[in-house]
Amino acid sequence: MQEKESGSVSTKALEALSLVLAGAIVLYYLVFFAAQLPFSLTLALKVVVAGVLGYVAIGIVSRELRKVISKTSGVEKGAIVGTSFRYLGYILLAFVILGLAGVSTVSLLAGATFSGLVLGLAGQQTLSNIFAGLLILTARPFLVGERITVSTWQWGFALPSYPPKFFSDNMLVPGYTGVVDDIRLNYTIIRSDDGVQVKLPNSIVIQASVIDHRTSERLVRVRYDVAKPANPSSLVGLIRSVVVKNSWVTRPESVSVSVENITPTDIVVVIEAVCRGAYEAPPRSAILLDIDKSVMGLKEEEQGGRS
Repeated sequence: MQEKESGSVSTKALEALSLVLAGAIVLYYLVFFAAQLPFSLTLALKVVVAGVLGYVAIGIVSRELRKVISKTSGVEKGAIVGTSFRYLGYILLAFVILGLAGVSTVSLLAGATFSGLVLGLAGQQTLSNIFAGLLILTARPFLVGERITVSTWQWGFALPSYPPKFFSDNMLVPGYTGVVDDIRLNYTIIRSDDGVQVKLPNSIVIQASVIDHRTSERLVRVRYDVAKPANPSSLVGLIRSVVVKNSWVTRPESVSVSVENITPTDIVVVIEAVCRGAYEAPPRSAILLDIDKSVMGLKEEEQGGRS
Protein backbone atom coordinates (compact mmCIF):
# COMPACT_ATOMS: atom_id res chain seq x y z
CA MET A 1 0.00 0.00 0.00
CA GLN A 2 2.84 2.37 0.92
CA GLU A 3 4.65 1.49 -2.31
CA LYS A 4 1.55 2.39 -4.33
CA GLU A 5 1.20 5.70 -2.50
CA SER A 6 4.88 6.56 -2.98
CA GLY A 7 4.63 5.64 -6.68
CA SER A 8 1.57 7.86 -7.05
CA VAL A 9 3.35 10.78 -5.34
CA SER A 10 6.44 10.43 -7.53
CA THR A 11 4.30 10.27 -10.67
CA LYS A 12 2.44 13.43 -9.68
CA ALA A 13 5.73 15.15 -8.88
CA LEU A 14 7.11 14.22 -12.29
CA GLU A 15 3.99 15.51 -14.04
CA ALA A 16 4.15 18.77 -12.09
CA LEU A 17 7.84 19.20 -12.99
CA SER A 18 7.09 18.54 -16.66
CA LEU A 19 4.32 21.15 -16.64
CA VAL A 20 6.63 23.71 -15.02
CA LEU A 21 9.37 23.06 -17.58
CA ALA A 22 6.88 23.21 -20.45
CA GLY A 23 5.50 26.50 -19.16
CA ALA A 24 9.00 27.93 -18.81
CA ILE A 25 9.91 26.94 -22.37
CA VAL A 26 6.71 28.37 -23.81
CA LEU A 27 7.25 31.59 -21.90
CA TYR A 28 10.86 31.76 -23.10
CA TYR A 29 9.87 31.41 -26.74
CA LEU A 30 7.08 33.92 -26.39
CA VAL A 31 9.55 36.46 -25.01
CA PHE A 32 12.15 35.48 -27.62
CA PHE A 33 9.79 35.87 -30.56
CA ALA A 34 8.19 39.00 -29.13
CA ALA A 35 11.62 40.64 -28.97
CA GLN A 36 12.32 39.81 -32.62
CA LEU A 37 8.95 40.59 -34.12
CA PRO A 38 7.63 44.01 -35.01
CA PHE A 39 4.91 43.67 -32.37
CA SER A 40 1.96 45.99 -32.74
CA LEU A 41 -1.69 46.12 -31.85
CA THR A 42 -2.56 45.47 -35.48
CA LEU A 43 -0.46 42.31 -35.57
CA ALA A 44 -2.01 41.04 -32.33
CA LEU A 45 -5.48 41.75 -33.69
CA LYS A 46 -4.69 39.84 -36.91
CA VAL A 47 -3.49 36.82 -34.98
CA VAL A 48 -6.53 36.77 -32.68
CA VAL A 49 -9.03 37.26 -35.52
CA ALA A 50 -7.33 34.60 -37.66
CA GLY A 51 -7.34 32.14 -34.76
CA VAL A 52 -10.99 32.68 -33.82
CA LEU A 53 -12.31 32.77 -37.39
CA GLY A 54 -10.20 29.78 -38.38
CA TYR A 55 -11.41 27.72 -35.43
CA VAL A 56 -15.07 28.57 -36.13
CA ALA A 57 -14.69 27.97 -39.88
CA ILE A 58 -13.07 24.57 -39.36
CA GLY A 59 -15.89 23.53 -37.04
CA ILE A 60 -18.62 24.67 -39.46
CA VAL A 61 -17.04 23.13 -42.56
CA SER A 62 -16.31 19.88 -40.72
CA ARG A 63 -19.90 19.64 -39.51
CA GLU A 64 -21.37 20.38 -42.96
CA LEU A 65 -18.99 17.94 -44.66
CA ARG A 66 -20.10 15.27 -42.24
CA LYS A 67 -23.78 15.94 -42.99
CA VAL A 68 -23.29 15.86 -46.77
CA ILE A 69 -21.12 12.73 -46.81
CA SER A 70 -23.48 11.00 -44.35
CA LYS A 71 -26.44 11.56 -46.67
CA THR A 72 -24.63 10.33 -49.78
CA SER A 73 -22.24 7.65 -48.51
CA GLY A 74 -23.42 6.73 -45.01
CA VAL A 75 -22.90 7.86 -41.42
CA GLU A 76 -19.59 5.99 -41.05
CA LYS A 77 -17.82 7.71 -43.96
CA GLY A 78 -19.31 11.05 -42.97
CA ALA A 79 -17.80 10.79 -39.50
CA ILE A 80 -14.38 9.81 -40.87
CA VAL A 81 -14.29 12.70 -43.37
CA GLY A 82 -15.50 15.25 -40.81
CA THR A 83 -13.00 14.23 -38.13
CA SER A 84 -10.09 13.99 -40.61
CA PHE A 85 -10.86 17.46 -41.93
CA ARG A 86 -10.87 18.80 -38.38
CA TYR A 87 -7.41 17.28 -37.72
CA LEU A 88 -5.89 18.76 -40.89
CA GLY A 89 -7.66 22.08 -40.42
CA TYR A 90 -6.17 22.68 -36.97
CA ILE A 91 -2.66 21.88 -38.22
CA LEU A 92 -2.98 24.29 -41.15
CA LEU A 93 -4.45 26.95 -38.87
CA ALA A 94 -1.43 26.70 -36.58
CA PHE A 95 0.93 27.32 -39.51
CA VAL A 96 -1.19 30.24 -40.75
CA ILE A 97 -1.13 31.90 -37.31
CA LEU A 98 2.64 31.41 -37.03
CA GLY A 99 3.07 32.90 -40.49
CA LEU A 100 0.96 35.96 -39.59
CA ALA A 101 2.98 36.40 -36.41
CA GLY A 102 6.17 36.47 -38.47
CA VAL A 103 7.76 33.41 -36.91
CA SER A 104 10.64 32.32 -39.13
CA THR A 105 11.00 28.68 -40.06
CA VAL A 106 14.63 28.63 -38.89
CA SER A 107 13.76 29.94 -35.42
CA LEU A 108 10.85 27.55 -35.17
CA LEU A 109 12.96 24.51 -36.08
CA ALA A 110 15.81 25.57 -33.79
CA GLY A 111 13.86 24.93 -30.64
CA ALA A 112 11.50 22.28 -31.99
CA THR A 113 13.47 19.26 -30.77
CA PHE A 114 13.93 20.21 -27.14
CA SER A 115 10.62 22.00 -26.68
CA GLY A 116 8.81 19.18 -28.48
CA LEU A 117 10.31 16.66 -26.06
CA VAL A 118 9.27 18.58 -22.95
CA LEU A 119 5.86 19.50 -24.28
CA GLY A 120 5.37 15.87 -25.32
CA LEU A 121 6.09 14.72 -21.77
CA ALA A 122 3.75 17.31 -20.30
CA GLY A 123 0.93 16.65 -22.73
CA GLN A 124 1.48 12.96 -23.37
CA GLN A 125 -2.07 12.06 -22.32
CA THR A 126 -3.61 14.53 -24.76
CA LEU A 127 -1.23 13.53 -27.56
CA SER A 128 -1.87 9.84 -26.95
CA ASN A 129 -5.62 10.48 -27.27
CA ILE A 130 -5.11 12.33 -30.57
CA PHE A 131 -2.86 9.66 -32.10
CA ALA A 132 -5.20 6.94 -30.83
CA GLY A 133 -8.09 8.77 -32.51
CA LEU A 134 -6.15 8.78 -35.80
CA LEU A 135 -5.49 5.06 -35.43
CA ILE A 136 -9.19 4.37 -34.76
CA LEU A 137 -10.11 6.30 -37.91
CA THR A 138 -7.60 4.43 -40.07
CA ALA A 139 -7.79 0.92 -38.58
CA ARG A 140 -11.59 1.22 -38.17
CA PRO A 141 -12.16 -1.35 -35.40
CA PHE A 142 -15.67 0.13 -35.26
CA LEU A 143 -17.61 2.82 -37.08
CA VAL A 144 -20.01 5.58 -36.13
CA GLY A 145 -23.53 4.22 -35.87
CA GLU A 146 -22.47 0.73 -34.77
CA ARG A 147 -23.47 -0.81 -31.44
CA ILE A 148 -20.44 -1.97 -29.46
CA THR A 149 -19.34 -2.92 -25.95
CA VAL A 150 -16.07 -1.43 -24.65
CA SER A 151 -14.52 -3.49 -21.86
CA THR A 152 -11.20 -2.50 -20.26
CA TRP A 153 -9.21 -3.19 -17.09
CA GLN A 154 -8.64 0.53 -16.38
CA TRP A 155 -12.16 0.98 -15.03
CA GLY A 156 -13.87 -1.10 -12.39
CA PHE A 157 -17.39 -2.43 -12.68
CA ALA A 158 -19.98 -3.69 -10.22
CA LEU A 159 -21.97 -6.45 -11.87
CA PRO A 160 -25.74 -6.16 -11.41
CA SER A 161 -27.60 -8.93 -9.65
CA TYR A 162 -30.85 -10.04 -11.26
CA PRO A 163 -33.50 -12.54 -10.20
CA PRO A 164 -33.14 -15.94 -11.90
CA LYS A 165 -36.02 -15.30 -14.29
CA PHE A 166 -33.98 -12.57 -15.95
CA PHE A 167 -31.04 -14.89 -16.62
CA SER A 168 -28.90 -13.40 -19.41
CA ASP A 169 -25.37 -13.83 -20.75
CA ASN A 170 -25.10 -10.03 -20.98
CA MET A 171 -24.07 -10.00 -17.30
CA LEU A 172 -20.87 -11.85 -18.21
CA VAL A 173 -19.50 -8.91 -20.24
CA PRO A 174 -18.81 -5.88 -18.00
CA GLY A 175 -18.37 -2.74 -20.05
CA TYR A 176 -20.01 0.22 -21.75
CA THR A 177 -22.55 -0.89 -24.36
CA GLY A 178 -24.17 1.51 -26.80
CA VAL A 179 -24.14 3.08 -30.26
CA VAL A 180 -21.09 5.08 -31.36
CA ASP A 181 -22.19 8.70 -31.80
CA ASP A 182 -18.87 10.26 -32.83
CA ILE A 183 -15.08 9.81 -32.90
CA ARG A 184 -13.42 13.10 -31.97
CA LEU A 185 -9.86 14.33 -31.39
CA ASN A 186 -9.70 13.22 -27.76
CA TYR A 187 -12.81 11.15 -27.12
CA THR A 188 -14.99 8.45 -28.61
CA ILE A 189 -18.61 9.22 -27.75
CA ILE A 190 -21.01 6.34 -27.13
CA ARG A 191 -24.76 6.65 -26.57
CA SER A 192 -25.43 3.86 -24.06
CA ASP A 193 -28.51 1.64 -24.18
CA ASP A 194 -29.85 3.69 -21.26
CA GLY A 195 -29.67 6.86 -23.41
CA VAL A 196 -26.70 8.30 -21.49
CA GLN A 197 -23.80 9.83 -23.46
CA VAL A 198 -20.44 8.32 -22.45
CA LYS A 199 -17.15 10.00 -23.50
CA LEU A 200 -14.27 7.51 -23.55
CA PRO A 201 -10.65 8.71 -24.01
CA ASN A 202 -9.28 7.40 -27.31
CA SER A 203 -6.09 6.15 -25.63
CA ILE A 204 -8.23 3.87 -23.44
CA VAL A 205 -10.50 2.72 -26.27
CA ILE A 206 -7.55 1.69 -28.45
CA GLN A 207 -6.34 -0.65 -25.67
CA ALA A 208 -9.77 -2.00 -24.75
CA SER A 209 -11.63 -5.09 -25.89
CA VAL A 210 -14.31 -3.97 -28.33
CA ILE A 211 -17.27 -6.30 -28.87
CA ASP A 212 -19.08 -5.63 -32.14
CA HIS A 213 -22.82 -6.28 -31.96
CA ARG A 214 -23.38 -6.07 -35.72
CA THR A 215 -25.37 -9.24 -36.24
CA SER A 216 -28.68 -10.22 -37.76
CA GLU A 217 -29.28 -12.93 -35.17
CA ARG A 218 -28.10 -13.99 -31.72
CA LEU A 219 -28.46 -16.77 -29.18
CA VAL A 220 -31.16 -16.00 -26.61
CA ARG A 221 -31.35 -17.75 -23.24
CA VAL A 222 -34.55 -17.88 -21.24
CA ARG A 223 -35.12 -19.30 -17.76
CA TYR A 224 -38.64 -20.29 -16.79
CA ASP A 225 -39.96 -21.56 -13.43
CA VAL A 226 -43.08 -23.71 -13.33
CA ALA A 227 -44.94 -24.42 -10.09
CA LYS A 228 -45.89 -28.04 -9.52
CA PRO A 229 -47.95 -30.08 -10.30
CA ALA A 230 -46.65 -30.52 -13.85
CA ASN A 231 -45.27 -33.48 -15.76
CA PRO A 232 -41.62 -32.63 -16.64
CA SER A 233 -41.61 -34.76 -19.80
CA SER A 234 -44.81 -33.21 -21.14
CA LEU A 235 -43.58 -29.78 -20.06
CA VAL A 236 -40.31 -29.99 -22.03
CA GLY A 237 -42.08 -31.19 -25.19
CA LEU A 238 -44.75 -28.49 -24.94
CA ILE A 239 -42.24 -25.68 -24.42
CA ARG A 240 -40.08 -26.81 -27.34
CA SER A 241 -43.06 -26.94 -29.72
CA VAL A 242 -44.09 -23.45 -28.63
CA VAL A 243 -40.62 -21.90 -28.99
CA VAL A 244 -40.05 -23.45 -32.42
CA LYS A 245 -43.16 -21.64 -33.72
CA ASN A 246 -42.20 -18.26 -32.21
CA SER A 247 -41.80 -15.55 -34.87
CA TRP A 248 -38.47 -14.37 -33.39
CA VAL A 249 -36.78 -17.75 -33.81
CA THR A 250 -34.78 -17.95 -37.06
CA ARG A 251 -33.37 -21.46 -36.65
CA PRO A 252 -35.93 -23.95 -35.28
CA GLU A 253 -33.25 -26.66 -35.12
CA SER A 254 -31.29 -24.51 -32.63
CA VAL A 255 -34.06 -24.64 -30.01
CA SER A 256 -32.92 -26.44 -26.87
CA VAL A 257 -35.08 -27.09 -23.81
CA SER A 258 -33.63 -28.68 -20.68
CA VAL A 259 -34.66 -29.09 -17.07
CA GLU A 260 -32.15 -27.25 -14.91
CA ASN A 261 -33.59 -28.15 -11.51
CA ILE A 262 -36.55 -29.85 -9.83
CA THR A 263 -37.55 -28.88 -6.31
CA PRO A 264 -40.50 -30.01 -4.19
CA THR A 265 -42.40 -26.92 -5.38
CA ASP A 266 -40.94 -25.87 -8.76
CA ILE A 267 -39.50 -27.08 -12.04
CA VAL A 268 -36.79 -24.83 -13.53
CA VAL A 269 -36.47 -24.97 -17.32
CA VAL A 270 -33.78 -23.32 -19.49
CA ILE A 271 -34.50 -22.54 -23.14
CA GLU A 272 -31.94 -21.59 -25.80
CA ALA A 273 -32.79 -20.44 -29.32
CA VAL A 274 -31.18 -18.43 -32.13
CA CYS A 275 -33.37 -15.37 -32.74
CA ARG A 276 -33.29 -12.43 -35.14
CA GLY A 277 -31.88 -9.05 -34.13
CA ALA A 278 -28.98 -7.95 -31.93
CA TYR A 279 -31.01 -7.38 -28.76
CA GLU A 280 -32.01 -10.12 -26.34
CA ALA A 281 -34.94 -8.52 -24.50
CA PRO A 282 -37.62 -8.47 -27.28
CA PRO A 283 -37.35 -12.15 -28.31
CA ARG A 284 -36.99 -13.26 -24.68
CA SER A 285 -40.18 -11.42 -23.76
CA ALA A 286 -42.11 -12.91 -26.69
CA ILE A 287 -40.89 -16.43 -25.88
CA LEU A 288 -41.79 -16.10 -22.20
CA LEU A 289 -45.31 -14.90 -23.03
CA ASP A 290 -45.92 -17.81 -25.43
CA ILE A 291 -44.53 -20.33 -22.94
CA ASP A 292 -46.59 -18.98 -20.05
CA LYS A 293 -49.79 -19.11 -22.09
CA SER A 294 -49.20 -22.71 -23.15
CA VAL A 295 -48.08 -23.89 -19.69
CA MET A 296 -51.21 -22.41 -18.12
CA GLY A 297 -53.26 -24.47 -20.55
CA LEU A 298 -51.27 -27.61 -19.71
CA LYS A 299 -51.81 -27.13 -15.96
CA GLU A 300 -55.52 -26.59 -16.45
CA GLU A 301 -55.71 -29.87 -18.40
CA GLU A 302 -53.81 -31.72 -15.67
CA GLN A 303 -56.06 -30.29 -12.97
CA GLY A 304 -59.15 -31.18 -15.00
CA GLY A 305 -57.91 -34.77 -15.43
CA ARG A 306 -57.41 -35.17 -11.66
CA SER A 307 -60.84 -33.84 -10.85
